Amino acid sequence: MNDEELEGWRALARTSASDSKQVTIRFQLARTTAEMFSLVGTELHIAGHTLGDDRVSGRSPFGHGSDEIVAVSLLLRIAGQLVSAIADLFADGRHYAAAALLRQIVEVEYLAWAFAARDSDAERWLRSTKEERREFFAPAKLRDAAQGRFRGKDYGYHCEMGGHPVPLSAILMGGDDTVSQLLLSDMLGHTGHIWNHLLGWSADQPWADSIHKQNERMCSAYAIWKGVDRLVDLPPPP
Repeated sequence: MNDEELEGWRALARTSASDSKQVTIRFQLARTTAEMFSLVGTELHIAGHTLGDDRVSGRSPFGHGSDEIVAVSLLLRIAGQLVSAIADLFADGRHYAAAALLRQIVEVEYLAWAFAARDSDAERWLRSTKEERREFFAPAKLRDAAQGRFRGKDYGYHCEMGGHPVPLSAILMGGDDTVSQLLLSDMLGHTGHIWNHLLGWSADQPWADSIHKQNERMCSAYAIWKGVDRLVDLPPPP
């Protein structure tokens, strides 16, 4: 990318980050996403605790009907709280704190992919020990397993932009709304991927109707956002 192209992208970022219509739709989608994640997560927890044969067979250490469904429900409820808090923190001007939570959304996306792509990973995660999570579910392990789906440099970017207390984090302390809106838009990209991964997971799950019932609303909300938010046109960080 040459200097002229770079300046063009910077101008687009500044204009899009300050456009009131685009700002509004980002926050609206964040709150819709938090609501849907929490709602579907709660409904799946009820289904997963009640339905399935893990309890009868003795496979669930927790007495759930399906540890797999309960694992997905927990991941969605975690993501729902994170998204809600991130949106509130950005809105309040606490950009560093929001960015610190955003790194966890990236990790939720990794797990959502694993639950959808790898047999029995959801229940394995729910039943795992600390040592097993370090061995099988650490971010670097999941990136390796995904074979290029996730860029390590993107995760490193989030570590530098609030994930760890490092000097670069100073950019988040100045109240620059361009930076916060870039990160908010980035978060929505990750949450859209989380939903799509778990929608794929649900295709073979007889008790995952909660996801299917809300999919039309989620797809519509994300399509509207992508049609308005010009930050989605920006290339990923080099």
